[in-house]
Amino acid sequence: MIIATFSLPHEAVALEYAFRELPDLAVEAERIAAHSRAWVMPCLWVAHTEFDATDDVLAADPSVDEIVDSYEFGDEKYYQLDWSGDVDERIDDYVDQRGSILDAEANALGWQLRIRFVSRDQFEAFRDALSERETSFELRSLTEPGAPRQSFGSVTPEQRDALVAARERGYFDVPRETGVDEVAQELGISDQAVSERLRRGTANLIDATLTTEGESVE
Repeated sequence: MIIATFSLPHEAVALEYAFRELPDLAVEAERIAAHSRAWVMPCLWVAHTEFDATDDVLAADPSVDEIVDSYEFGDEKYYQLDWSGDVDERIDDYVDQRGSILDAEANALGWQLRIRFVSRDQFEAFRDALSERETSFELRSLTEPGAPRQSFGSVTPEQRDALVAARERGYFDVPRETGVDEVAQELGISDQAVSERLRRGTANLIDATLTTEGESVE
């Protein structure tokens, strides 16, 4: 079994128009499933400061056929979507290679997909499918559970920067000496991005040192 994390452009997955119109969006898929496109990424958590604008761009995005439902929770909003046929076709290409999408998230830079493959041949077939579509991609990490770990560390460089900056500023002290907003200002990114990097980076460190799963989260 192989678990790989790929960075893909928006047009290789979905929401190219939405991110062009609102580049400060942050999107995380909640429910992921393999081998059935009907259950792949129908539900998204979206972080943005103005949800009326988010509603408008999602409704206008060619990759979205319909917003089935939505609920607002503080600074995030939950959407259930029906994707267009183009997105279904792309997902078909991915799951035809027997790849199981474990996690998916997107920001202005593109999508990150963490995918599990049963064998290296299927992993290679997935990369070939991307090449045949002339889709640019970056392999961010590669892990073979049960074999010597092959990855770029327990945390990504971005997660490390956020964790180190938070530690140096006293974010983890009791009482806390700084907030997410100050760490975000130092790194030049949004509060939401810092929160996600701290949460995922902490989870990766726990998995690498305190559990036996050994699968990093980008």
